[in-house]
Amino acid sequence: MKCLYCSLFNKAFYYVGFMPLRHRSRRQIFRFTNVIRQQDRQIHNSDNNIMEDMRINAKLSERLSPLVRPENYKLELRPNMDAGDFTGSVCIDVVVRQEKNYINLHSNFLNIANVKVCKGEDEVTVAKFVEIKQLEQLFIHFEGPLSPGNYKIFIDFSGDLTRNIVGLYSSRLLDSRTMVASKFQPTYARQAFPCFDEPDFKATYDITLFKPKSHIALSNMNEISTEFDSQANMDKVTFATSVPMSTYLACFVICDFDHKVAEINSSNIGNNFILRSFAQKQELHKINFALSIGKRATEFYIKYYEVPFPLPKLDMIAIPDYVSGATEHWGLITYRETSFLVDEAKASAMNKINVANTITHELAHMWFGNLVTMKWWDEVWLNEGFASYMQVKALDAIEPSWQVMDHFLTKTLHPVLANDVKLSSHPIVQTVATPDQITAIFDSISYNKGASILRMLENFIGPENFRLGVSDYLKKYKFGNTVTQDLLSCLEPYFKQKYPDLNLTYIMDTWTRQKGYPVLEIKPGDMPNTYFVTQTRFLIDPEAEHANDSKFKYRWFVPITYTSNTGPSDEIVWLSDTAQSVSLRVKDGDEWVKLNSHQVGYYRVNYSMVMWQTLIEQLKSRAKHITPADRANLLDDAFALAEARMLPFHMALNMSTYLLVENELTPWDTAASVFRMLEDRLHNSLAHDNLMKYVQRIVRPIYVKQDWDAENLPVLASLLRTRVLSLAVRYQLPDAEERVKKMFLNWLHKHGELDHKPIQQDLRELVYFYGMKSASMADWDTLWKIYQKEEDVQEKTKLRKALAAPRDTAILRKFLLMAWDETNIRSQDYLNVIIMISSNPSGTALVWDEVRSRWPFLVQRFTLNSRYLGNMIPDITSTFNTDLKLKEMETFFAQYPDAGAGEGARRRALETVRNNIRWNVYHLNAVTSWLVTNHRG
Repeated sequence: MKCLYCSLFNKAFYYVGFMPLRHRSRRQIFRFTNVIRQQDRQIHNSDNNIMEDMRINAKLSERLSPLVRPENYKLELRPNMDAGDFTGSVCIDVVVRQEKNYINLHSNFLNIANVKVCKGEDEVTVAKFVEIKQLEQLFIHFEGPLSPGNYKIFIDFSGDLTRNIVGLYSSRLLDSRTMVASKFQPTYARQAFPCFDEPDFKATYDITLFKPKSHIALSNMNEISTEFDSQANMDKVTFATSVPMSTYLACFVICDFDHKVAEINSSNIGNNFILRSFAQKQELHKINFALSIGKRATEFYIKYYEVPFPLPKLDMIAIPDYVSGATEHWGLITYRETSFLVDEAKASAMNKINVANTITHELAHMWFGNLVTMKWWDEVWLNEGFASYMQVKALDAIEPSWQVMDHFLTKTLHPVLANDVKLSSHPIVQTVATPDQITAIFDSISYNKGASILRMLENFIGPENFRLGVSDYLKKYKFGNTVTQDLLSCLEPYFKQKYPDLNLTYIMDTWTRQKGYPVLEIKPGDMPNTYFVTQTRFLIDPEAEHANDSKFKYRWFVPITYTSNTGPSDEIVWLSDTAQSVSLRVKDGDEWVKLNSHQVGYYRVNYSMVMWQTLIEQLKSRAKHITPADRANLLDDAFALAEARMLPFHMALNMSTYLLVENELTPWDTAASVFRMLEDRLHNSLAHDNLMKYVQRIVRPIYVKQDWDAENLPVLASLLRTRVLSLAVRYQLPDAEERVKKMFLNWLHKHGELDHKPIQQDLRELVYFYGMKSASMADWDTLWKIYQKEEDVQEKTKLRKALAAPRDTAILRKFLLMAWDETNIRSQDYLNVIIMISSNPSGTALVWDEVRSRWPFLVQRFTLNSRYLGNMIPDITSTFNTDLKLKEMETFFAQYPDAGAGEGARRRALETVRNNIRWNVYHLNAVTSWLVTNHRG
């Protein structure tokens, strides 16, 4: 009997399916589905199975049915690099667990040519197959209901390699030839082949790729055969059956690259295996650094997790066109070239650290994310937060002299603390459904906050207990899918050893299931050596009205650590979410106390005025028990509290004067962020010049200790020198400005000559950038020609930044126009160029006007699903501080209400600008007055 549901469903497809893609809404989908459901109920009250299917579909329309699960994909892909398209066929073994009239799976931007379904040897009659584009799903309808059992779904399809740089796509090489690559995370596998594109639908894969004879083919597993297909006039490469994995981890690459090899010593935890690093043949000398980091990090993870790497090989490859920094495709990690290639003659210490961080991050995923995967994207922090923390642990182990644990504060913790104080933030675990919502959750909360609370957890549970719990988790759930509770359950027994009366899950839920964080208030108690600590939610706008929509009432279970003049305490004092306060008793002889040792806790601390003054005095006297991390913490907290009107701004500014005696990198990195914030706030005010003079005074003592000509400095010394010189030039210290101008013009005008001397690697970015500040159009044209000829990706990044530096708006307008052309700037770099120009005060208004006028073209090029496009808006508008600019933003958002993955970014942008306006009201006069008094020594 022909199912009437199919014909009714087609009515919805008629109304919804042919509307332009971005003009449809989920509300329309649901409305039409509900209409059909009501009609069907009237006609088929007795057909309970069909109605149950419809109810499930209406309820879970964004999600696939759990009643149909894939077990294996046999996939063939035949890309035609000359034509820019591909064809493919897939056979999916599925298990149907309940009688159904249809099967739905994901497909997007594919042309479906044929669909066949079989049960054993018998073909099941397919009545119709239709695509619902808004849901990115293919529905296969049958003439009669499928009984539970095993089925095979055969689909022939084709697609476009040139549509975008996600899914399966072509990438342009330097000599204009192309390669084929894939990028599937989070929801782009469906653009390469029809599949069950959700992380919980793990299956094995049998991959076959067709390639030109001169090329190689790579996939997740090892190659098992290659034969020439005379009909296709291509090689047919077959790979071994994969382990069970989620669709977003599959990967396919066809190229003519070369590679280098290192053997991984598994320390008898599984078998030894080969690590290969691939790059374009002319770039092969630039992969030695990545191969070294990759080998040592992989061996560290095997020992740390005590879990074997489950694949027979591991490849890493640099791809010219890549939308993100890298992706952890299992057994074949794909990188943007700037995240992988290092030319020892050109790369700076920071370039190397950034590449090393990316590599260790992706390798951490081979276990935490790939072997054990979150059930759904709302738990993505289990993948990304953990990898963001493990990358630091791995680098700290293999490159201890880099002191990356201190870098964690300024690169990971401080930026997310600044974002998480806004109402537009969100909890770590957040409900997401649509592809736009899924890609948007790959943000600083999932990465940075996730990593920060794991660091806090490890601190109070103990490093070895943490490691053992993680190892247990990976062993228990290998090849499976999990939720946050599964990780905490594995850590709980070790936590109980130290805290038998506390509940780890409850503690961590206060941090993962509500947004924001607390500020602790500490005041002396009535008894000697006693303090009382209380907590409140910290918001940058203390008058912000917010719903009390958390079951924890925006209170947290806080592990308090502290140090004093007698050294750090080993004790952890717990302030529960339900307690009004907790008493802190210190040792006799403790003259002062500083909470949150090494800023390991995800919270801020506010002291009484007397305690703040004491801490400032300790900073000025170089108290030995206030570590560089603690000093950076005090600076970061003081200015955040001042902005939130919990601390007089003059007190935070007074603290910054201690920098006259500071010689360590981490506090200076924090100071640079603080001064940049003040610079942005004061840019159009009379106080701006006094700020410049104040920073000159503060930086001069450490500036005179730096040697501009020193070479081969240790990494930390090099980073400190670069930070100090950059501050000196930025804030126009005369000697620094003169040196940079002379170095840059000498380099620029002699470039290409025999006696041309390159600038040291660690100084290039600052010399290029600040040297171009007062550049003429002729200087810019010269640099543009150098950029066009430059082939090293790290060097090109430095040059792009310099090209956006001039104060002349005519030059910036020219760059903006030229950047749109992909022959000048690759699409993957265009949005970064936009942001760099907008961060130049001379370019902010120019970019804002350009983005508003060209928004439809930007959407057409990058799509609303691009979180990078969405996140561009808060970057461009971050310094706006007037009602006029706020109104312009509101008008723009009203004109283009569909924000896609940028919906949350728009809320953040508006909140930031409102906070900037309030800053002028509450702080401008006080800061101006303080700078008048203190800008000269």
